[in-house]
Amino acid sequence: MGARVSIDWDDVFMAAALEPALWMESLDRMARETGASHGQLIGIGGARDLPFNLITNSDGWRFQELIDAGGYLADVNYRVAANEDQLARGYYDPIICEAHYDRAIERLKSPVYMEFCAEIDIPHGCQTNLVLDGMGLIGLATLRKAGEGRTTPEQLRVFAAAAAAARRAVRLQERLEGQQGKLLAGAFDALAMTAFVIDSRGRLLAHSQGAEALLTAGDVHLRDGMIEARGTPYPLSRAVAALVADGGTSHVQLRLDLCGGRPSVFLEGFRLPVRSWSFGRVPHAILVAKQTHRDRAGVMAFLSAIYGLTSAEADIAIRLYEGRPRGDIAAERAVTAETLRGQIKSLYSKIGADGEAALIRTLAAIMA
Repeated sequence: MGARVSIDWDDVFMAAALEPALWMESLDRMARETGASHGQLIGIGGARDLPFNLITNSDGWRFQELIDAGGYLADVNYRVAANEDQLARGYYDPIICEAHYDRAIERLKSPVYMEFCAEIDIPHGCQTNLVLDGMGLIGLATLRKAGEGRTTPEQLRVFAAAAAAARRAVRLQERLEGQQGKLLAGAFDALAMTAFVIDSRGRLLAHSQGAEALLTAGDVHLRDGMIEARGTPYPLSRAVAALVADGGTSHVQLRLDLCGGRPSVFLEGFRLPVRSWSFGRVPHAILVAKQTHRDRAGVMAFLSAIYGLTSAEADIAIRLYEGRPRGDIAAERAVTAETLRGQIKSLYSKIGADGEAALIRTLAAIMA
């Protein structure tokens, strides 16, 4: 038999860090190389109890029922319990496997999770923590069918090598996500606009120079990463909470009354298009000082900054808002109907609109 080909796990997982859509492919590769049917990347903590849970080959699994039944509590879930056992001993990123699960199972107070695992056939596997910090936990795991047996020492060695690379990839993706907020704030600096960029937890991710002036003057306060200020009709913190809450609003407006007889600042908040998942450091919402007059060029620049529209897409969006027929728009821009359809599809995707009516609702808030 030929020698086993060594895998460069950094290549496997760094590709996912640079293009998050590849995480499922990377997890599947890890699972196959360790003899498991499923690979998992899970994030716990932050704005929701279960921010993301990527599992390969898991179509039809009843995750929400498990969550509703408390299936991720330590006295119900032996994988969670085994991890907490290690944390209590001061071990923050050990490789945990079936031997640890055996001890944890003895103390479970509910059969809910074990029944779930039996139903979909994932009793075995191994896991480790990739990140454990104030934002929560990101874990990596393999989930094995009963017929695949318990994880062997060699499979644990392969998993450990994969986990080390996955940990580096997660940290890289977190840094890349964090840079997006700074880039967005920089775009508003170029427009000389006051802007606060907010993450999915309602924390300040980045801000423009105009926003820094409000912070320095004490008009807006930063406490534990959250921005606060008195406002009308509600405080700034409440506006932020409304933008980041599940099922919350996509647009808010409020007035900040400044001390010393200075003019009030009118802020508008916009929820940005929602991603299917992230590590929680990408821009989720933005609050900007409302401009007293918005000409066409100003609105186009605003759309480019907040949604990443090209100048052509921004122009088309405004024309659609104005009620111009698509045939006229194509003729005036000297493009084919097919090209225009592609541009409209692209701008819908960037703005997070599912059609022209949704686009007009979004632009109505901006143009008001």
